[in-house]
Amino acid sequence: MSTGWRVLSIDHRDPIAPFEEVVSLIDIAGTATGAAYGRSDVIEALHEYQPASAALSSAGALVGVAVARVSGPDAHLLVLALHPEWRGKGIGSALLGALDQEVVHRGARRMLALVRPGQVGEAAFTNRGFDRSSGLDLYERAVSIVPEELAIVEQYGGQFPGPGLWEVMRGFSSTKDLIERRVIAPLARAELADRVGLVPPATILLFGPPGTGKTSFARAIASRLSWAFVELHPALLGAGVEGALAMRRALDDLAGVDRLVCFIDEADEIVADRLGRPENQAIVNELLKSMPAFKSRPERLMVMATNSVAMIDPAMLRPGRFDLIIPVGAPDASGRKELAAELVPASDPEEVASLTTGFTPADFALVAQRSAQRAFDRAVAGGDPTVTHADVLGAVAETRPSVSGAATDRFELESKEYARL
Repeated sequence: MSTGWRVLSIDHRDPIAPFEEVVSLIDIAGTATGAAYGRSDVIEALHEYQPASAALSSAGALVGVAVARVSGPDAHLLVLALHPEWRGKGIGSALLGALDQEVVHRGARRMLALVRPGQVGEAAFTNRGFDRSSGLDLYERAVSIVPEELAIVEQYGGQFPGPGLWEVMRGFSSTKDLIERRVIAPLARAELADRVGLVPPATILLFGPPGTGKTSFARAIASRLSWAFVELHPALLGAGVEGALAMRRALDDLAGVDRLVCFIDEADEIVADRLGRPENQAIVNELLKSMPAFKSRPERLMVMATNSVAMIDPAMLRPGRFDLIIPVGAPDASGRKELAAELVPASDPEEVASLTTGFTPADFALVAQRSAQRAFDRAVAGGDPTVTHADVLGAVAETRPSVSGAATDRFELESKEYARL
């Protein structure tokens, strides 16, 4: 059975999951429906175009479904059904994430789920940040954003990254483990963190060579948390006093948004050392004043990224500014082996990993295309169209790594000096 799957919202104008398939899946899933609802409630909600999300296998089979009914400020989960053979893969969490985005556009401010003990999907509720009420097995969580906040997010070109972005971050297992443990888990389970005295991070800095996935990590964090994502572009903020005022206005507006990841890329362009670039002094000063206010409210995360942390103004790097300073380098040998297995299955992953030091995921995607081009050219000439080990090795040989040896050396030095984990 293929392990690939995708989650998407059900468009009632072009149904991807006929009602009879939903009913059949509920029957197969067994303890799938909520304690207060039955199949008829689910079918009625689908007929009324209530929010719904579905999980499809790579073959197009329905393997999971979630349906809710919006009533005033609340959205009631009617069903979370997962095919028995597709459990434990994160599908339940992804279904709830997609459903969350649907209900917020209907004006709901909270999602409620009444379930039986041991019901399928309990782990998904925990992973998505639902709080469990004692007495009844009642899970509830405020939805990611309310309409007033949504308007602010859209004003700055923000969005809700779709579910599954965290899972597709390949080749960075050690960095993913670190961010999952130090960033995502404390934010998703803030009540538990507070109980043990752990303060979830509110500001983090990612640094590393270009192409190593810093922007992708920021989006994936928002996806994993099911939070809004807004990127403030340095080029659009301007420089000097004008840029500082633009930064202040943006952060003041975004202060009204809960469950938000605010991302600022190319931080070295706006908060470079003021001694070397005095025109940046106003922006650096504004950020130094704004960061404590940003950190004062829970359920918000500012992520800044830079290719060179050594260029950042020292005042920004003092303890109390960034809670964590995280290095993000090119995939290590283990990560390259994972990427090789994913993108060039016709080759030996270990050998490819040994030949691809400094390669990024984009480099591996290029290798896959160049390998396929070789096979295609051979097929056009009447030969075998199968991608071979030789094709892959040839493609690797003609691909230049995005992260050079010199860049790797600089990154390792900066990691030793600046990382704060």
